[in-house]
Amino acid sequence: MRSIEERLRTYGKSAVCRPDESKIKDTIVISRKSFYEGAEQSEPHYFAFLYEQMGYIRKRWWLLQFLVLFLTGWSVHDLESGFYMQRILGIEAALFVIMIIPEMWKSRSSYSLEVEGAAYYSLRQIYAARMLLFAFVDGLLLASFTGILSLTSSVDMMEIVIHFFLPMIVTCCICFRTFGSRYAASEYMACFFVMLWSAVWFFIVLNDRVYGAVSRPVWIGVLSAAVLYLTYVVRRVMRMHVEELGERGEW
Repeated sequence: MRSIEERLRTYGKSAVCRPDESKIKDTIVISRKSFYEGAEQSEPHYFAFLYEQMGYIRKRWWLLQFLVLFLTGWSVHDLESGFYMQRILGIEAALFVIMIIPEMWKSRSSYSLEVEGAAYYSLRQIYAARMLLFAFVDGLLLASFTGILSLTSSVDMMEIVIHFFLPMIVTCCICFRTFGSRYAASEYMACFFVMLWSAVWFFIVLNDRVYGAVSRPVWIGVLSAAVLYLTYVVRRVMRMHVEELGERGEW
């Protein structure tokens, strides 16, 4: 008497499998519906999603940003005001933003956009979560930096706004604009444009005739325009990546 394994082996050799394409499609539809129903029932809270995304961000960049702000505060206390402080603030503002570049470019440099585009959460949500986390942590760092500086130094806060926050926000605009470009999407290209902007900023600050001709209301207007443009660029970055994967049929 043959064993069950032998019978199954014989049956497998003799049986002819004729798959029904309509039945396969029905199975796919039912499986997909079952998957989404199960996902909706066990969908994690968005704060849990943010916590998961935080785990993917290397914390050393936030530590380096903290060190940059610490050195900035030390420079302000040491120099108080004047020629050298203005130039140092511009350099440290660019360094503070450059620390964001490796994490934001990580997905493009490692070619993981296609994987993220096929994930449960959309690519727009993934990038929004990362930007929100950087905005939250950097906001805490900058708020603490500004508060401590206002309490412990005699430097006019308007000087900090003009010489640190303005070049910092313009640097952010440059980085995200480069990140959102289809033709210059390279972290090295972003660093090049940041250095170019730093050179332009140095020229403005070094030239007393140009710097003295700009009043404080004008600086505030430039800062406001930079903030608005940064908002536009960030929205464009998220939209661009979603459209890019859609055009290539990968998302």
